[in-house]
Amino acid sequence: MTLTLLCAHAQAQTQAQSGPPPTAATPTTPATPAPAAAGAAPTLTITPAAATPNADAEPAAAPATTSQEVLASPEVLEKAKAHFKQGVAFAASGNCDGAVVEFEAAYNIIPRPNALYNIAQCQERLFRYDLAISFYERYLKEAPADAADRPAVEAALKTLGNLLGILHIKANVKSEVWIDDHIGGQAPGDVYVPAGGHSVELRAEGFIAKKVEVRLVGHEEVTLSIDLDKAQTTVNVTETTGISPTLFWVGAGATLVAAGIGGVFALRVNSIYSDAQKIPAVSPMRDKQQHDAKGAELAADICFASAAVLAIGTTIVAFMTDWKGKADHQGDDHPTPNQPAARLQLAPVAVPGYAGIQLRGGL
Repeated sequence: MTLTLLCAHAQAQTQAQSGPPPTAATPTTPATPAPAAAGAAPTLTITPAAATPNADAEPAAAPATTSQEVLASPEVLEKAKAHFKQGVAFAASGNCDGAVVEFEAAYNIIPRPNALYNIAQCQERLFRYDLAISFYERYLKEAPADAADRPAVEAALKTLGNLLGILHIKANVKSEVWIDDHIGGQAPGDVYVPAGGHSVELRAEGFIAKKVEVRLVGHEEVTLSIDLDKAQTTVNVTETTGISPTLFWVGAGATLVAAGIGGVFALRVNSIYSDAQKIPAVSPMRDKQQHDAKGAELAADICFASAAVLAIGTTIVAFMTDWKGKADHQGDDHPTPNQPAARLQLAPVAVPGYAGIQLRGGL
């Protein structure tokens, strides 16, 4: 079975939309190939659609065994055969895209020229004439000089060449040329593309890709000048200025003052309780002493609690302080635009039955 027949279903669907692909002559059905030798990789004899082979010619023989095939293990050989057979199956169902993938996988394992031949046929059926030419040329380089289908491939190359246009691409950097969905060549340089409309995109590492649309007919030559812009990465660095150390020292001082005042009231509580113990229980003075002791005890608790809060706040400020002196300090009362204002006022408070400290501050 030839690939011409295997891909007939896909070709018929495409022709229903756009008509048959241009060819030099109507292909004839080749003779059924002789069975491959036992143990050899399956060979698919294919007739190029663009050339007219001799109907009486013998089918192409399987290519000579390659060095990779001789050295390959039985498992590797079976894997290559499996990919090749799957490619034939895909082509039989009209899935030439899938067939190309499988034939390429088989070739990558065991590089036999017949896989290149089949890939070229599939690409031709898919109207990717530029890729078909590329694989036909590779086939001619790797196939034996006496390969029976060499004249037919050479004729196909001549016919397909008439269906291509040439893009002369000028670029400011060496880049890949993507034609639609595949790499078509390198720029600067010439790239052959099938007649019709195409998206041409240049890609280069470190540069912004650029795409243009082009339309050309067979044998037409179009010159494209595409300059890629260098990709730039912008990094915004924001320097944050820490708080002035003054605020930390003020907070630390207020903590010590509050703790000190709390300590004074605590000593006062002990003193009052000691004096109260010396007064008879029935004396009114003892009740007054106990009342004063409770007031001093409350004041001590307030001072110690204030000292604890100030200690926590001062610790937080310590992590936010510019200890290296990067901030442009101009005095605590005159903050600069980059330095927040820091004001802290500490004042004692004493009222009948209550005593403590009052802290006022602002940032």
